[in-house]
Amino acid sequence: MNYTFKINNKRFESSESKITGRELLTIAGLSPVEDFELLYKINEKGFTPIQLEEIVDLRTAGIEGFKAKPYKRLIIKVDRKQYEVGECFMTPIEIMTLVGINIDRYYLKEIRKGNIEVTYKDDVEHKIAITKNSCFVSCEIEEVIEFVIVNSKPKDWTKVTISFEEVVILAYGKISTDPNVIYTVNYINGVPSKPEGSMLKGDVISVKNKMIFNVTETNKS
Repeated sequence: MNYTFKINNKRFESSESKITGRELLTIAGLSPVEDFELLYKINEKGFTPIQLEEIVDLRTAGIEGFKAKPYKRLIIKVDRKQYEVGECFMTPIEIMTLVGINIDRYYLKEIRKGNIEVTYKDDVEHKIAITKNSCFVSCEIEEVIEFVIVNSKPKDWTKVTISFEEVVILAYGKISTDPNVIYTVNYINGVPSKPEGSMLKGDVISVKNKMIFNVTETNKS
């Protein structure tokens, strides 16, 4: 039987119900464990600390929720530059945003011990365990844009951006000059920074291959 628990809202499993604070941090990939403080939630407002050799019984009601934080800010490397972080779990999007990398045009790769590469190209929301040895490199997304889908129909498109007006033209062939005609544009399956949303007149957004647009035309007269 496996026992589940969460550290900073990320789920982990243990084959043992009784486990030490050291083992909890190790399972979570937070090392060296001496660099992290481990707490468990006792009520809505408070936490109590767990020592490294203290034994916790995961069968105890309400004890599955833990919080870990570094005793001091961690130094990570991204593209050979050093950055300070105060979190022990971060997503690729959070890391790239912190260091100023365009998350719509780049993805993150982690370089682990032994020169093992872990790519997060298709998992930008993955929670990565951050340690003082964390090292990352950014890689340009080599995606070929072939078409977008407008009102359920594929439309040829190869540019990396698209405007509100261009989407309307793809949907209806032209933009009406009648002042009573208004257009509404919504989209899904977009770029990582904003995978879904709406567009207003004059907007220009980044494009992802097979991005889906829904355009409606309304006459107010």
